[in-house]
Parts: sequence; structure tokens; C-alpha cells
Amino acid sequence: MNQDWKAFLIENGAVFNNNELVSFGKPEAEMQISAQDALLSNPTDRAFIEVKGEDAESFLQNQLTNDIRNVSETYHQASAWCSPKGRIIANFRIFKRGDAFYLSLSADLLEHVMKKLRMYVMMSKVTITDVSDSIVHFTFAGESADIHLKQILGIDVAAGESVQHQSLSILRFPGTPARYDIYGDLEDAEVLWLQCKEHATPVSGMGSIYLNIISGIPEICAASSEDWIPQMVNYIDIGGVDFKKGCYPGQEVVARLNYLGKTKRRMYHIQIDTSELPEVGATIRSESEADAGKILNAVINADGKTEALAILKIAEANNPLTLENDAAVTVLDLPYTVND
Repeated sequence: MNQDWKAFLIENGAVFNNNELVSFGKPEAEMQISAQDALLSNPTDRAFIEVKGEDAESFLQNQLTNDIRNVSETYHQASAWCSPKGRIIANFRIFKRGDAFYLSLSADLLEHVMKKLRMYVMMSKVTITDVSDSIVHFTFAGESADIHLKQILGIDVAAGESVQHQSLSILRFPGTPARYDIYGDLEDAEVLWLQCKEHATPVSGMGSIYLNIISGIPEICAASSEDWIPQMVNYIDIGGVDFKKGCYPGQEVVARLNYLGKTKRRMYHIQIDTSELPEVGATIRSESEADAGKILNAVINADGKTEALAILKIAEANNPLTLENDAAVTVLDLPYTVND
């Protein structure tokens, strides 16, 4: 994490446990924020990899599930890196600044992914750099976030688009509420954060996790790395896989399942009747299945219950479900259509 950014957040009320942003001084009140409320979320569980060089585009094209040629300073994308067995090692939000690609991923996978990616560079003219300590990142979201951002900067950003403003890259996510992820240099980020703060409540990185969950956007971390193929985390449905782009590790497995098979598991949005946050991989069971599903990402919502993304067996999703601690599970709607 950028330490100057950390100091700035502390000056503005942030409470840290080492490099983890715990709250902005009112943790219970911050937990009551819902999807409709305006929020400034400051994730500290993210890391950033810069990939640049003459062969950067072709290198990433040969490794990732999506068509990297579509990424530019005006368009960002979801993508993933799979093992030869088609299981996701890590997933990313990819955007471009100048001539460099930036990959945002779970911080606990950074070292592993950097090491493995560098093994494939060989003679390619590519540099792969950890820029987590230099780039600044925060999220601005809420029902009126688009209106406020236009008032502040005088710009419109459509879903899926990126806009460059001074040193900042501003990425608009699809869906509601309006959500913007902002990346860039310290000074410009501080100015925009203070301007957004006039319209929103600062919260910890749990706010971004909550936004991902209600948007049906999975986050692969060390505890779930190489557990799931793209279809099981709805990566086809959120545009994270391009079946026309050509080969990448695991491509045959992913393509064969898409055209010739049918997955027996997929990702669901759920609520669990407990305020005890389950771990990644916690088991969900049904009356007939001791392992009907697994927790992928989870957060405590404004009602004091757990809201999560979970990988469930499709055949069990409409049956009564409980977490391994007997807490009842309710399946909620996703904001997009899933093709089983």
C-alpha cells in the first residue's frame, strides 16, 4: 500500500491495523451503509501489477481468458489467468495507463502470480512490476455517484469505460449503484477523494467487497486459487472470457465445457442468517448433500447478516440450504442473466 496515501487517510480519520484499513472511526455505523448510500471505499486487500514493454500486449493475450487487445485508456475489462486444467489461478480488473497494462488482483496472490507470470516471459520484451506501493486506489459509489462525479470533474463515464483525468484513471463498472474505481498518483487522488467525501461516507475496503457481491463480481484469493473454472464463477456471464481470442492456459478445458458440456456448479448471490463472517471455502449443505456449495466472498450487510457469493451445485440451489454452523441460507437474485 502507498504509505503516503495511508498517512492521508489517517489524517482523515482512518483506523489501521498494520496495513489493513479497519474503519473510519465508526465501524458499527459504517456497517449500516447499504447499496443505495454513497460511499468512499478504500480497499487495502488489492495489489497492482504493471506489465509493459514492446511485447506486453501479445504476452498477456497468450496468458489470459479475455481479449487484451480490447483494453485501452478508454476501456477496461475483467480477465483471469488459468492453470492448464482450466482452473482460475487469479482474476483481474485490467486497465491501461499510457503504454502500460495494470492488473488489479487479490494482494495475497501477488507474489505467487508475479513469480509464475515471469516464468513465461522468456525472450519476450516485457517487464512485470509490482506497483502496489506507488499507485493509489479508491472506490466512489452510490445511487447519485454519477451525478456528483460529473459535478466535480465535468465528465461522463459510461459502464465499462475508462476516462483519464490528470494522473487518474477513472473506471466505471456496469450495473447499479453507479460505481467508479479510481487509480492514479497521490496528489490528484487526494484532491478527488476530498471532493467525493463531500457526497459520501468513507468506509473500509469491506465496502468494495460488498459492491462486488451485490454486482455478482467474484474475487479469487489465495484460499480459492485453482478451485474453480471460469464457468463456475459466472465469468462467462460478466464478460471475463472471450472464446474467439485464441489460446491461453486451460483454454481447451474452458472451451470444451462451454460448447460440449454443462457445468454442475455455478456462482450464486446468497444471504446467510448469521453475523459471524464465514471463511472462504466454508461449506454449505442441503438435506441430501453434505457439500452443496462453498463460500467464495462474504461480508456483513446493513441488516447485520452475511451476504456472500457462493459456488453451489445447481441441482441443490432451490433446496433448503444451511451453512456448516446451521445458519439458514437464502438465494438472492443476481443483477445479470446466467446461462447454466
